[in-house]
Amino acid sequence: MKSIGFFNNKGGVGKTTLLCNLAGSLAIQHNKNILVIDSDPQCNASAYLLEESQLENILINEEYNSIDSFYEPIRRGQGYSNNTPNIERSARFGLDLIVGNPKLSIREDLLASDWSETRNGEPRGFQTTYAFKQLLSRLNSYDYIFVDMGPSLGALNRSVLLSVDFFLMPLSVDIFSMMAVKNIIKSISSWKDSLNDAIERHYHAERHYFEIANERIQWKLNFAGYVMQQYRAKKKEGIRQPVGAFERIIEMQRAEIQEICNFFSVNQEAANLGEVPTLSSVVPLSQQAHAPIFALAARDGVVGAHYTRVAEAGDFFHSISENFLARMEND
Repeated sequence: MKSIGFFNNKGGVGKTTLLCNLAGSLAIQHNKNILVIDSDPQCNASAYLLEESQLENILINEEYNSIDSFYEPIRRGQGYSNNTPNIERSARFGLDLIVGNPKLSIREDLLASDWSETRNGEPRGFQTTYAFKQLLSRLNSYDYIFVDMGPSLGALNRSVLLSVDFFLMPLSVDIFSMMAVKNIIKSISSWKDSLNDAIERHYHAERHYFEIANERIQWKLNFAGYVMQQYRAKKKEGIRQPVGAFERIIEMQRAEIQEICNFFSVNQEAANLGEVPTLSSVVPLSQQAHAPIFALAARDGVVGAHYTRVAEAGDFFHSISENFLARMEND
């Protein structure tokens, strides 16, 4: 099993659309056993993958074993929960889901306060910070676990990124997305240094290393790669024409991406997983049908030119899934 967080420090880059459709492509086209964990309190992935009535019944059920309730025993100092969050099935995407919960945002305070204990090498801090890793250790039956994350660089996302094997970064061609890449590099570098210091502090105090599921805690995050969201451009005789402002941003982004690749010792060419076209006309249909864009049909409201966009989406997402598998197999 390999776990991948989908993350960018900027919203509006098509992260959830990419995650769900890439996961659907891997499940449907490549017969991979996929689990999506929705760790974003906005729950966009859950709303995309499940029917409204199913999601509503889950969220109003106080007895439901949610991703949020998994943290409650930790808050009380009782250790890890005996209950693993419930797993739901997304029929048309062909994958499993641990549903998100808006209450998860409240856990940010717990994770933030206990991070200071982690940095001091204290067991309580490690236990809280690595709760998400403990959850992942219970889910080894999957080929890939995709984690949908919000755009912040706060304590919740830090906990996720310290726990997963890789992160995958969706990008859009704008100056804010480029600045977000700089923030990610700075934060990840700081977290790595803090964690390595904390591990040594813990060892010197306890004479052993902290473990989760018999695995020693250490820095292990790697960079799976990036997917670029195409910008709108005029076409001449069917060929996209370059736009000066966008091309300049792309060049600057390449430099930032190279810095991330250098940090993780990843080849930039291998990290380029592909592009996603502007699919604004069919994304709402996909969301309403709770189905991958490439699987939309007439019963989902597809008419006329939509069929071209659906076929185009299939070409793009299936290509990205093939590149993703090659990247994972070569790591």
